[in-house]
Amino acid sequence: MLHPQVRFSPSNIAALKKSLRDCYPHIKSSHLDEAIAASFGFKSHAALRPALLQVGNHARLIVITDHMLLLLRLEELGYRDIDAGDLRHLMWDIKFPDHWYDQHLEKAVTKRRRPTAANSQ
Repeated sequence: MLHPQVRFSPSNIAALKKSLRDCYPHIKSSHLDEAIAASFGFKSHAALRPALLQVGNHARLIVITDHMLLLLRLEELGYRDIDAGDLRHLMWDIKFPDHWYDQHLEKAVTKRRRPTAANSQ
């Protein structure tokens, strides 16, 4: 099964949490924090925080989000009414603000791959 890959950044985690809160308003904020940390493979939100602060907004660390790990953590916290398929679709539909590449890097890669014009010499 494929899982969404996102840039590990504070704004992307905030976007993920906002989308989850919009769809599941009955879930406590701290429980969402724990479940989001689990979806990235962390044992707790407390374990995620130092890594997130160390990475900051400038690193290009890409992580895989796993909706089943998120769902399992929510079930451990007492939320058993969440459909795995709906959660999976939600995770794929989220519009994350921090893309894999910023515009500067994307332009550099595009320029590098552009073939040299035949009449450029």
